Amino acid sequence: MKINEKTLDFSHISKDLDNISKKLYLESPEIWIDFSDKVGEKKLDEMVLFYASKFNYVSILKYAIDNDVIDINTPSKNKSYSSIKEHLLAVSRDYKSNNVYNYLNGDSESVQNDIEENINKSVELNEISEEESKNNDYFPIFLCPHCNTNILKSGYKVYEEINFGFSQDKNKSDELSRKRDSKVFCCNCNNNIDNVTTELLENICSIHNCKKCGKDLTQIGITEKIKMKFNEEDSKFIGNQKTYNCPSCDEELNQSQIKYFNL
Repeated sequence: MKINEKTLDFSHISKDLDNISKKLYLESPEIWIDFSDKVGEKKLDEMVLFYASKFNYVSILKYAIDNDVIDINTPSKNKSYSSIKEHLLAVSRDYKSNNVYNYLNGDSESVQNDIEENINKSVELNEISEEESKNNDYFPIFLCPHCNTNILKSGYKVYEEINFGFSQDKNKSDELSRKRDSKVFCCNCNNNIDNVTTELLENICSIHNCKKCGKDLTQIGITEKIKMKFNEEDSKFIGNQKTYNCPSCDEELNQSQIKYFNL
């Protein structure tokens, strides 16, 4: 079966949604909160698809359309466009998101490899996560926005700037200064990763620290949340699910951290 004929599961797009979430967290915390809430409820509305189109994540659009999550032929909330589809096409044109643009125009053949690659990476990362859970080992994750590789596993690099000048005392060229560049590059695809520092990556590597914002949970604390479910029999809300979150960015603790902190 060709990939464009395959109906995707939500698990296939979860990493792409996480990547968008990381971008929005750095760009606009307010939009990030709204986006995260929608994704948490699996509510892929026009706003979520807008950012999927902006950042060229065609798998998210395919999932939403194939699973009848949204009808893109309905009127857009943006009155400048007659339909959601026209709005998304305009976004993909403006941001040069070629895969999304081709997909919305029915040229799915040209984006098959992109979707298939994302699915394979998603499955691979899920298998890695499951294996780590079995071993109860903590392994931090920070995905490269360009190739979706965990750079804390494949590696990242920084460059050092060294200045030289002529030394009269030594009568030769001598090192004047040395400074490490703040840019971080993915070892897998060699692309620069914007809005990330080596300090953040180092913090994420500690089980004490939040896996998203890198802050020390032993210093800022942990928020306990209880999701309430309405019980129609007695017309009351009852506690249904408990989560432990970072109070700074609201990211959930992973299983290794929950076990480590005896929660």
